[in-house]
Amino acid sequence: MEAFNWQSILRFLVVAFPLAYALHSARRISRDDYIFNSAKTGLVTTVAGIVCGNIGIGTFVAIGLFSQASPVIGLSLALAYTLGLVICALAAPFLQRLSRGHGVYGLVDLIAARHGIRNPLAIWLPFAFVFLLRAAVQLLALAAILGSLLEIPPIPAIAIAGLIAGVYTAIGGYRVAVRTDIFQALFILGGIGVLAHANWQETPDIDAFWSLGPYEWPLLVGVWLFIPLSAVLAVDNWQRVTTAESQATARVGFLIGAAICLLCYLTIVWLGLGGHMSNDIKAALENAAPAGLGWLVSAMLIAVIMSSVDTLVMPLMSSLDRSRLGLGGLRLVVFFVFLLLTILAMTLGPFLNSVITAFSALVAFLPAVFVTLFLRGGQPVAIVLSLNLGIVATISWLNIDLNTAAFAGLVAAFLPIGASCALRAIKQMAGPDRGTLFVQRDKARE
Repeated sequence: MEAFNWQSILRFLVVAFPLAYALHSARRISRDDYIFNSAKTGLVTTVAGIVCGNIGIGTFVAIGLFSQASPVIGLSLALAYTLGLVICALAAPFLQRLSRGHGVYGLVDLIAARHGIRNPLAIWLPFAFVFLLRAAVQLLALAAILGSLLEIPPIPAIAIAGLIAGVYTAIGGYRVAVRTDIFQALFILGGIGVLAHANWQETPDIDAFWSLGPYEWPLLVGVWLFIPLSAVLAVDNWQRVTTAESQATARVGFLIGAAICLLCYLTIVWLGLGGHMSNDIKAALENAAPAGLGWLVSAMLIAVIMSSVDTLVMPLMSSLDRSRLGLGGLRLVVFFVFLLLTILAMTLGPFLNSVITAFSALVAFLPAVFVTLFLRGGQPVAIVLSLNLGIVATISWLNIDLNTAAFAGLVAAFLPIGASCALRAIKQMAGPDRGTLFVQRDKARE
């Protein structure tokens, strides 16, 4: 175990601050504050949340390792992620107006409201699977860092990581999750800034820029088709849009956040091109940091992870707004979710595969969300089937071909929606039924 010095104190501060702030704010938090921050998130907090929520450990793993294996895929990921945030900015006024018009803030709740689904559990489960998987990946990474710092085995490290993240999120809810993003964003930007300054003069080998490495062209196509849309489909970004204090705050916040994130993404691409990435992200980035500043990397990664986990879990709790639970009951539910999350983290396989699974499965939501936003509602059966079949198909196809799993999930998710829309069109083309025609004929005779 490392000696307890001022560097250890700063790392401890990154871990302890959210809990301290949650305890400090606990008595002043209302039920609306806990679930959706009373829809009063300001510009600075929105920008900080966008930075924290869209620079997770999966971002370092995906962009860094893909850049190292295939520069064109790595750079495409960086640009596609940024494009997704710009799309969020452009769509923000429409999304906020539509959601608030139905009296909801979460994506799951909007789908339920638009299609008349009284019990949203059937549509909540596929969303929960994808985003709890993403949160579990973050938790696993936090456990790896704590394990190396405390020199403890993986299982106890995962338990400690789950307890830390679960306690402060359960106490403070969404309000504490978004407000602590400001503190955590400073560490994230500071760490990435130090890494950029230390490595910008390197000249990486990009002679094989267009090589796809061990991957195939469908993966590159999928990056450009699906990654930008995944930013809108993400429940955390959706809730940042709907809970911003105004439409202008949401739009400007995402534009500023997109610019900041782009600089961070390009730094990660540069590190990957320079050969500074490995499956052990902490060790790789510490080696890339200036001498004596390796501790800042671990502090940055702790901030990256903790700021992602809370805002991935809390938007899934927005459906509880319609329940009769008080603050005590809400806190118990959130803590129980983190307990499940901790168990899930203990069962995950290879780290990169888990990241790819989480992002590939997200595409399965596209048909249901498209219908919800742009077409008529009232298709509850098709929506439920679409979301669940899409997830099952994606996960199943990942074992066959990683490169085309997202396409398989999208096709499976589209089938129920397509069939439902086709049946509606046929009924409209057929005109009034025979009973209606008989009534019209009798009236004409009279």
